[in-house]
Amino acid sequence: MTRFALKRRQFLLGIGGLSAALLTGQPLRVEAQQPSLAELAKQRSLLWGAAISTEMLTIPDWAGLYRQQTRLLVPEWEMKWAVLQPDRDRFDFSRPDRLLTFARSYQAQLRGHTLLWHQQLPTWLNNLTATETATALQRYIDTVVGHYRGQLQSWDVINEPIAEDGYGLRPNRWLQQLGPNYLEQALRWARVADAQVPLVINDYGLEPDSPLATRKRQQLLQLVETLRDRDAPLQAIGFQAHLVANPQAPPSFTGFAEFLAELSRFDLDFYITELDVNDRALPANFAERDREVAHLYQRFLTAVLPTPRLKLVTTWGLSDRLSWLNQFAPRADGLPQRPLPFDFNFQPTETYGILVSLLQSQSVSN
Repeated sequence: MTRFALKRRQFLLGIGGLSAALLTGQPLRVEAQQPSLAELAKQRSLLWGAAISTEMLTIPDWAGLYRQQTRLLVPEWEMKWAVLQPDRDRFDFSRPDRLLTFARSYQAQLRGHTLLWHQQLPTWLNNLTATETATALQRYIDTVVGHYRGQLQSWDVINEPIAEDGYGLRPNRWLQQLGPNYLEQALRWARVADAQVPLVINDYGLEPDSPLATRKRQQLLQLVETLRDRDAPLQAIGFQAHLVANPQAPPSFTGFAEFLAELSRFDLDFYITELDVNDRALPANFAERDREVAHLYQRFLTAVLPTPRLKLVTTWGLSDRLSWLNQFAPRADGLPQRPLPFDFNFQPTETYGILVSLLQSQSVSN
């Protein structure tokens, strides 16, 4: 088990400072006659899904919630390089294969996430030369994409390639050892391994109304234009949409909507891939916090749902119980974040109600 997986498992079992009372109680199920988020999204020609991990399958109510509410799954960590190829000469597909089996058990689809990322890499990569790195990368993409050929909804080939400050490409090991053409080459290798699966570039921090987000959007636009000029196989752009609640200046997402319109000229689909809300700046009161989180979902989705090329929405998790935010962005007051449509006990939050209303709305149409 990787250190990341162990940390997740400890958190799932209640270790990490959260009150055990938050992890108990019977789930309040959504009424049977209420259409699921996935059913409502399908009526709008959208796939609706959520990130999942194999730990979640060990709790029947949790697995049942996914069966009820989603038709698309994305592995939260089971498809990272350190997990799939822990040793240079050994691949291990057992965990993502289990998620694929679960998805198929209720006619859902699975996304591939992710081939190239600057984190969660195996340690054996550290001492490779540039030539060895290129060889290892090609072998990895060929083996992994080939293993799932014809079985996945899409592949996040490149994750977070734009520099954090918005100036140029991220200075990761691929850029440093292989140069900027690594992006094009990775896409081409993936296309050889699977001729049909949609190939995606996925990034974060593009949604807010801020100078930094504006710079990152311009860099992504330049990258897409370069790849298009070189006829690289790219079918979609993924927007992580890890939103941050700011009670002092609630975002309108006007600039992001305009950016999607500009990006549309490249004939690409758009995916919202990791949607959630960081509520660290919001008050402690659950009801007040839930209301503000739900309103942020509403503002964001009102801006993006009318986009004609929007094909899917996945939240980064479904229940607050194992949200990455409670591990990696904890609140100063020690209370758990509440970023998702269902709370620690799988009860629908105010966000869930907002999502139902938005997906049912005729005024927000694509």
